[in-house]
Amino acid sequence: MGIMGIFKSGSTEMIAGAPASSHSTELNFYDVKGRQKFNSSKYSIIVKSGRKFAVSKAPSGIDAYRIIGKA
Repeated sequence: MGIMGIFKSGSTEMIAGAPASSHSTELNFYDVKGRQKFNSSKYSIIVKSGRKFAVSKAPSGIDAYRIIGKA
């Protein structure tokens, strides 16, 4: 798959920069499986479908997404 195949497939892209553990801002996430809110400062920023998302591990073990803004 060439570079154009990656863009057409809608795959997620990691934003270059600091690793996930170095974010100092704590964000609120919602654990869909556990049905509860939680705070985390360990998250990574990804770009998917023209939007920026913060992704963190929820207490139930799934990935929790939070919309940050347009890419």
